[in-house]
Amino acid sequence: MRLSAEQISHIRAVIHECDPEARIYLFGSRVDDHKKGGDIDLLIFSKHLTERDKRRIRLRLYDRLGPQRIDIIIARDLSRPFVRLAYAEGVEL
Repeated sequence: MRLSAEQISHIRAVIHECDPEARIYLFGSRVDDHKKGGDIDLLIFSKHLTERDKRRIRLRLYDRLGPQRIDIIIARDLSRPFVRLAYAEGVEL
């Protein structure tokens, strides 16, 4: 996984400020140690987060992690095919 312990800590803190029960998964190219670059793809399972929360999370992560592309998917369950795919390849943070 190509995130530092500090980056993981910031991601958890920011998301758990909005929903302490959220489950967070990193997926995409940052999961593969052999790849270079790439955005930070996050899958967040939450019954409480809204699109407004998603924007707030992205802004706070930008403040803490610096200028990086961060893609966030918020899901309640595994009913959507893309969520199932991201979950299958993801690593829980």
